[in-house]
Amino acid sequence: MTVQPPAPSRVRWVTRLGWIAVASAVIVLIVLTTAVVRANTAAQESLRPAASATPTPGRASPAATSGATPSASPEAPNTATPVAPDPETAPPVTAPPTVPGDAAPPVEQAPVSLTDSAAAVTEVVFSLGALKAVDGVAQGPGEVGGPAVRFTLTVRNDTAATVSLAATIVNFYAGADQAPAGQVFQPGGVPLPREVKPGQTATGTFVFVVPQSDRDQVKITVDYSVGVPLVVFQGAAPA
Repeated sequence: MTVQPPAPSRVRWVTRLGWIAVASAVIVLIVLTTAVVRANTAAQESLRPAASATPTPGRASPAATSGATPSASPEAPNTATPVAPDPETAPPVTAPPTVPGDAAPPVEQAPVSLTDSAAAVTEVVFSLGALKAVDGVAQGPGEVGGPAVRFTLTVRNDTAATVSLAATIVNFYAGADQAPAGQVFQPGGVPLPREVKPGQTATGTFVFVVPQSDRDQVKITVDYSVGVPLVVFQGAAPA
């Protein structure tokens, strides 16, 4: 029995089917490989932010180093030995200002009677005219009227130069506790002039509110100038 060889067309068909199978397998392998690569890439992309969020010890991330403000390094403690200031170059120490409440009370001369005269300084002599009871009238700011005592103060300049009275102050004290009396300018108050010429006199009229019950012992002081002891007149004022 004679075996016939396969027809050429059939052989080609079988060969073609084999190549098709091989090509299909290769395509499937490529598709699977591509899918695996994409899956791995996606996994790496999802893990990258979490990994970058935790900085590596000892190495700052670029964002942290670019936006952070550098902190000042701590200063080393000063171990230098202090040097005493040179007395010749050190600034002078200024004494604190004197508080008015700390000032010493003014010095008073020995009192004289209301009818005597007294010199504040050599050849500058003060004297009082007769004291008179009046009704003090309040007109200026802070004045309080009431029963009052009015008197004239005379200044005699026996020096050869003009004497300034710009700083002269007159005060009145009355009662057992010698309380200061309030001053008013009416009726008839006249201030002292600012100066008195050589060999001349000047006068001023003063009104102080004094209760009648406090007039048994009064004190009138004349503060002629700063640093000069006060002239003091004492006695009884008319009720």
